[in-house]
Amino acid sequence: WASLRWHFLMQSRHALVSRTVMLTGVPRHLAKSPRELEWFWGPGLQLGKVERVRVCPFNTRLTSSARARARCLVKLEHAYMQLLGNPCVHPEYDPVRLRMLAMDPQESARADERRLLAKWAKPSRRRKSWHSSRPSTAVDSVSATEVEAEVSGEKSDMSNTEVESVKRPNLWVRSSASVWRPWERVDAIDYWRSKFLAADTSFRQLRDTLGKGEDDAFGRSTTAFVTFEDAASAHMVTQLSCYPNPGYMKARLAPEPRGVYWPNVWISSRRKWAGFTLKWLSIFVIWAFWSVPVILFSSLLTPASLGKLFPSVLSSEHNLLRAFLSTTVPSLFLLLFLNMLPWILKQVHFVTGVRTKPDIDYSVMTKMWAFLVFNVILVFGFSGTFWNQILNVVNNPGTVMQNLA
Repeated sequence: WASLRWHFLMQSRHALVSRTVMLTGVPRHLAKSPRELEWFWGPGLQLGKVERVRVCPFNTRLTSSARARARCLVKLEHAYMQLLGNPCVHPEYDPVRLRMLAMDPQESARADERRLLAKWAKPSRRRKSWHSSRPSTAVDSVSATEVEAEVSGEKSDMSNTEVESVKRPNLWVRSSASVWRPWERVDAIDYWRSKFLAADTSFRQLRDTLGKGEDDAFGRSTTAFVTFEDAASAHMVTQLSCYPNPGYMKARLAPEPRGVYWPNVWISSRRKWAGFTLKWLSIFVIWAFWSVPVILFSSLLTPASLGKLFPSVLSSEHNLLRAFLSTTVPSLFLLLFLNMLPWILKQVHFVTGVRTKPDIDYSVMTKMWAFLVFNVILVFGFSGTFWNQILNVVNNPGTVMQNLA
């Protein structure tokens, strides 16, 4: 194990994650001044050169804005997927050009985008029709090709024009223009693009104003990420107590960005301790009362209980059904209950302030193992075998030595 660990550290020593330390419980006077925090971990402790210091913002609006922007982006990508397919099979499809046109708010970019989308659309979205007049640029269709013939130097009648149009995805949204028509049908791509651009502008403005207001002391949380130039410095920091108060400035190796549960990053230490207490209270309640609904429903699913409700079940004509109810149904129901427990424990950890997903998974695994030991060995074993031995000893005191043996 030591050799594998050494080779892994040598191969990943230049990675950003291997050189980054996650700090929790950063004092307020250092959190609101990242330069002082950078000096503390650099020239102050002289453990290594610091590449960068990032203090997480104590602002839930930033996360809410980022989540709203991501939601609009997902809707916009889904609208594009409905029109182009996933993946787009057109040989001239250019995602870079499409992204540049989508992010450009000018009207010329809209016209170019409509032309390219009509050209790249999947075959199921194309349709050919004959029109007696020039097709208008409707919301739900875009003209792709127009075949015009000239007769005697003049354009032919437009009734003989074959137009290939593309059916764009539509969306019903609330309308404030008219009381009698509260809903209107709009183009899904244009609608979600405008929503995404507005959400992106709001997110950028909010991000640029963090830490620059009058409430700068409350603008940053007590969690920070310190990146060193050398992985050895990061590993040394995690093994030291670098602050006079042991309850502050706790260092650990930073997890992967996808392994951080960001909604819990900015919570305070007081809220974390309250969540820690609530977590254990919830776990003890689950352990104490989890067997009650299991025993109740298991007793209701026995053949004797079902026979009282459905007398024909216990008849000799339904041997397979009786065997299924007596052997498979109780085990299947117990398995479903046990599969629900990890999800419930995970939600409890999300609410109580755990900051990293690996810690959540490890804690859920240990709590699940402890629950199985408590429920199977202690509850069923104590209530069954051990309790019967106590009754035998009370009824027959002469069998004490035999039971102990």
